[in-house]
Amino acid sequence: MIKRAAIAAVGLCGLAMPSLATEWINCASPDGGASFDILVGTTDVLSVAGMTITVGDQVWATDPAYGPGDPVIVGQGFEDAETLRIDAVDPGVTTRIAELRLFKATEGEALAIYGGTLRIPGHGAWSVSCTGP
Repeated sequence: MIKRAAIAAVGLCGLAMPSLATEWINCASPDGGASFDILVGTTDVLSVAGMTITVGDQVWATDPAYGPGDPVIVGQGFEDAETLRIDAVDPGVTTRIAELRLFKATEGEALAIYGGTLRIPGHGAWSVSCTGP
């Protein structure tokens, strides 16, 4: 009886946990030749939950749910009031796949506006503009 009560209590605790909302920030070059899409958590700190990076026919993704492609992980990420910087690396953390460097601006209650550069070593560098939260 105590065992069942303990299992029920643990189950109810799981129901009471807050959900983590996520939203995509989609960054693309003006010609559409390269993009870097970031699934971010709505927390007080930068929390990258997923990424998809494309250049031409080459695609990298953190999870097959976000698209086909070679595996990639977040190497490092940093955000402050004016910038957002993310490096994507291979799963072995030996090769940098892409570097996203963004400036952001806000006015009043409006959502942030992002713009900056995307560099994919061996493929090129692009200016990007972004939509999203």
